[in-house]
Amino acid sequence: MKKYIIIALLTVSAFALKAQEGTMFFVDYNVAMPLGGTADFTNNISPRGVDFETQTFITEDLTVGLGIGWNLFRQKISDETFYYEDLTITGTQFRYTNIVPITVNVKKFFMNNGDYLPFVGVGLGTSYNEMRNEIGVFQLTDDKWLFSVAPEIGMLYDMNYKSFLSLKLKYNYSPKSGNFASMSYLSLGVGIGLK
Repeated sequence: MKKYIIIALLTVSAFALKAQEGTMFFVDYNVAMPLGGTADFTNNISPRGVDFETQTFITEDLTVGLGIGWNLFRQKISDETFYYEDLTITGTQFRYTNIVPITVNVKKFFMNNGDYLPFVGVGLGTSYNEMRNEIGVFQLTDDKWLFSVAPEIGMLYDMNYKSFLSLKLKYNYSPKSGNFASMSYLSLGVGIGLK
């Protein structure tokens, strides 16, 4: 999985380096709350998340871009019995959920004459989802690529003509596929943007 994350980050960085007039690059730190199938497996709020994104204005108030993120959810469960196929294991479980969404994003900005620039947007794409359960010397892992949709609202604060502070609330959702549960989470992102 690390290989895919590195490739995606290099791709996003290449877009940023070749930025034309009207292109912005953002890095956001995320705190996320798991929902649905994500919360069924790991239900703790996670401070481990990051988003990288490029946006290019195609009209005065509309952008299109590419985004990649990573969120890690973790939970410790003490002395619980776990059943998997023919195995019955009792012990302390360490559960991890890694979600890496890769989306094409469209955002609508509400222009005004002030320093604040509110927006709404949606991202469509895919996400890599990994659920891992570690119990003593045993490790059970299940992973899958799923379709992903991510509506968001947010605001940019124009610090100067080349940089922004960003604040956004995003809901990431991937529907169930086969035996793999639906994955979803709500994230609050704070970051910086350059143009």
